[in-house]
Amino acid sequence: MRVKFNADTQIVFQIGDPIEFSCAAFLHNAIYDFANLNAVSLPLKVEKGKLPEFVQAVRLMNINGFDLTTPHKSDIIPLLDECDEPSRIFRCVNHVKLAGGRLIGCGLDGVGMGLAIESATGSVKGKRLGIIGAGSVAGAIAADLCSRGASEVVIVNRTLEKAEYIARTMRSLYSVSSSAKRFSNETLAEVAPNVDLLAQCTTLGPMLRGADFESLDFVDKLPEHCVAADVLYPATTFLTRAAKRGLRVVDGTGMMYHQQFAAMEFRFGVKLPPEMILEAEEALDIAITLRDIRRKRKIAPV
Repeated sequence: MRVKFNADTQIVFQIGDPIEFSCAAFLHNAIYDFANLNAVSLPLKVEKGKLPEFVQAVRLMNINGFDLTTPHKSDIIPLLDECDEPSRIFRCVNHVKLAGGRLIGCGLDGVGMGLAIESATGSVKGKRLGIIGAGSVAGAIAADLCSRGASEVVIVNRTLEKAEYIARTMRSLYSVSSSAKRFSNETLAEVAPNVDLLAQCTTLGPMLRGADFESLDFVDKLPEHCVAADVLYPATTFLTRAAKRGLRVVDGTGMMYHQQFAAMEFRFGVKLPPEMILEAEEALDIAITLRDIRRKRKIAPV
């Protein structure tokens, strides 16, 4: 990958905390190279609470903008001059550009997942949608899929009030049938037979690390035509169980590289051709391998 740099290079920071294992900057640089852009994405650790100082520095340096991950996707909103309505409602912004002295933000996780699902499985029009989790990404994904024609949505979450908020918003914005249920093994088993698409939007189930579902028996109750999607990547216990059943699966890598279409148009006004997907897939595979190597080095005994 060739990274250009001179006085005209447009700088885009990838900020978060932690950030050392993020794959996003590598992916973005590959896409900039593919599009022959004089731009570079640089990962930068910005601690929670330090966002106002960082934004001030961005304005001072007059850089192109920045992309955000945890814990800044909600905290950035009060600091913006402009933000699209779904991203503001669900407090989920992951791309910001500085244009004409104004900070403009948008959230593209929902768009990325919507594009990935339709690319893999076809239209979601008329489909019954299940969402596990009620964080900002869950709201964004529910909104995008409802905007694409999903007819019904049920939100399952440990905190019922958060699920109810997303359900109310879906009814208000898209006039779809929506409901909220409290997360439990029994609830998941009840919801599973009645959905055409189930999107897992929590931190549960990354392979070999982290917290997991107490039981994945609900996966066996999903209809044979159901699509299983997960915001995590490259593999999760949920998707592994679904794939063993023969269900179509979409992981978080699809969300990441499909949103590059929208991100490049938002940030640079560049419309990428469909073959960009192959470049993005290759770049993300390399980035994940490099991330795994860094993790092994970090935990290796001294």
